[in-house]
Formats: sequence, C-alpha cells, structure tokens
Amino acid sequence: MASYKTAAVTLKTAPFAESDKMVTLFSREFGKIRVLAKGARRVPSRFGGRVETFTYADYFIAKGRSLDIVSQCQIIETFQKLRDNEKLTAGLYVLKLVNSGTAEGQHHPELFDLLVETLFRMKNEKTYKRAVLDFEAAFARLEGIYDVRMHPRDSLSLHIERDLRAW
Repeated sequence: MASYKTAAVTLKTAPFAESDKMVTLFSREFGKIRVLAKGARRVPSRFGGRVETFTYADYFIAKGRSLDIVSQCQIIETFQKLRDNEKLTAGLYVLKLVNSGTAEGQHHPELFDLLVETLFRMKNEKTYKRAVLDFEAAFARLEGIYDVRMHPRDSLSLHIERDLRAW
C-alpha cells in the first residue's frame, strides 16, 4: 500500500462509522484532502486530540481504496489559544472559508502558507480581527477576485456563492 507524509492543518472533522473520524486536512503539497482516522472517536485512541480542528501537524497517510487513512500524526501546533470564545469564532470562520473556497486536491501552497501565518497571528496577537481582515484580502488576491471597490468579504461571498455575513 502506497503512503505519503504531509504537514497539514485540520479544517474540520466529522463522525464516521462507529469509532472513526472523517478529517478534512489542508496541506501545502496536496491542497484539501479528506482522510479517515480509524478509532479516533474511541476514548483510549492513539490519535487523542491530534486530529481535532485547528491542529497543525505532520501526517503520515496510507493510500486506501476509496479513502486515505491516517496512520501516524505528530503535532506541530494545536493553536490552543484560539479556543476561547471570540477567537474560536474567528478561527472557525477562517477554516470554513478555506474549506468552502477550495476544491479537494487543488494544490495551493500560497493559501496554505497564508492560513498557517494567519492562525499564528491570531494566536499571538490580541487584535485577531485585523488578522482575519488581512486574511480575507489576501485570500481574495490569491483567487484573483480582489476589487478595491468592494470589501474582500463581499468578493469572497460572490466567489464561493455563499453569504459570508451569515457565518
């Protein structure tokens, strides 16, 4: 069975089967990928909190028939400080924007670098709102939809065909 290693940020997780998790990752090399973390929902899981939302980690992934499977995971950063009320909402917004604005398997290294930089800024700065606004503008520029006459959030809303103000 072929396998690969990548550094990635967990965008979201969802229950899968009885004790597994479907994990959506965003990596520099492979873009957005969906992988299965077997046994991640069990209490004594070898993954523990390693595949939770916001986690930036090195993943060792085995190619499966229909889904790739996480076999090992080494945490780089958990972004624990983003888990308070206000920063949590802003951080989840950024992750949801990346998840909605990218296609699976779309190679986008500049966006990955921007995402990681933004999460570190939000973690370390008290004014996390500025980091979110900068992220929106930079994301719109990367996608080629930035318009100086529009707020970046409005440009991105048109791009992903969802009203971001409702988020």
